[in-house]
Amino acid sequence: MVPSPDEAAAEMSQAEQDEPVTITGGQWPKFVAGSPDDVRATLEQMVAESGADELMIQDLIADPAARRRSHELLAQAFDLTP
Repeated sequence: MVPSPDEAAAEMSQAEQDEPVTITGGQWPKFVAGSPDDVRATLEQMVAESGADELMIQDLIADPAARRRSHELLAQAFDLTP
């Protein structure tokens, strides 16, 4: 079972909470977060640097409504339509 955001935050150390969510000093983040534009920019940079021809997203958002909203924001950021 995936914990709620509050439960997950309570289990994280301060160092884990302070982890960057964008590419910093050439290091890729363990996870990507931020505004839709920031997430798109980070993911596009990762694709460009890796030479990948496909991007797959895995989320750990427990709440179905929040997960759907996250997917909607991501789709909008990449100008995708259903």
